[in-house]
Amino acid sequence: MKICPQCGASNSDAAKFCLECGRDFKLVESNRKSQSLPQPNQDDLVVDLSPSTDSSISKPAYTTEFEPTGEVSRRHHSEIRSEPQPINADSILGLSTNLISKLQRSGDIMFVLDCTESMKGEIEAIKDTIIDFADSIKAEGINLRVGLIEFRDRLINEEHRVLRFNGEIFTKDPIAFRQEVSQLTAIGGGDWPESSLDAIMLAIHQPFAPEAQKVIVLVTDAPPHLPDRETQSITQVLKAIAQNRIDQIHMVMNTQDPESQIYLKMLEVSRGLAFDIGQGHDFSRRSQHFKQTLMKLGKTLSQTL
Repeated sequence: MKICPQCGASNSDAAKFCLECGRDFKLVESNRKSQSLPQPNQDDLVVDLSPSTDSSISKPAYTTEFEPTGEVSRRHHSEIRSEPQPINADSILGLSTNLISKLQRSGDIMFVLDCTESMKGEIEAIKDTIIDFADSIKAEGINLRVGLIEFRDRLINEEHRVLRFNGEIFTKDPIAFRQEVSQLTAIGGGDWPESSLDAIMLAIHQPFAPEAQKVIVLVTDAPPHLPDRETQSITQVLKAIAQNRIDQIHMVMNTQDPESQIYLKMLEVSRGLAFDIGQGHDFSRRSQHFKQTLMKLGKTLSQTL
């Protein structure tokens, strides 16, 4: 059992990252010789910009509640009023199966990943962290599937692409996901804005499972093209989010960039969080920062799916 020196949480011996705070155990080991641990800095901060009536609240008040269906409630009251009836094993089995189905939490997460040249660190971080990210969510009993759309700049003919895993758009296998992500290349991009809104629209229309919560995670260090090749405005995106009932949208973005802050409008129509992607061109540092951000996002999702 590994005890995290950052927060004191217990983790399995095989864990690479603390499931509680996201601390990288490899980084801890490398700093033990100097008998000191990395100190929190601005790159470690999570920026929570979801809607709230109280600006002092640092995270959205998500709740997931189970209410008995009308059928179950009526049966319960009927049993109280009526005379004892013979036990029907088939009816009990059917009711139990129905309750288990209702209680089973499931989520489909579609990553929308900027794969331009400046995003090398984030691509490496997703590849290295996805297994721990998925395990941290599955540990809460959640039926999880993940998918990914890579995008760059469609205005210079760099088309977005939906990754496939044995022909499927979503996969339950984080190892298969990692293998596909490892083939992504950070290249291109043209001017600073990218075709992120077109990519989000593509994500919205993917085949999410009917019983699963629909989650989109945008990862980019650039503002969107307005208009893009197909998407003319952020309003068009907001309508699509509402019409297709996307449950959560999370963003890892440049929260300090005024042009990128237009992404935050998506939090007006969906639950979600905004995390700062970090600054600079040090790919190693940004990769480490994004690994911690992914683990924090995994903890949020394990509580809200």
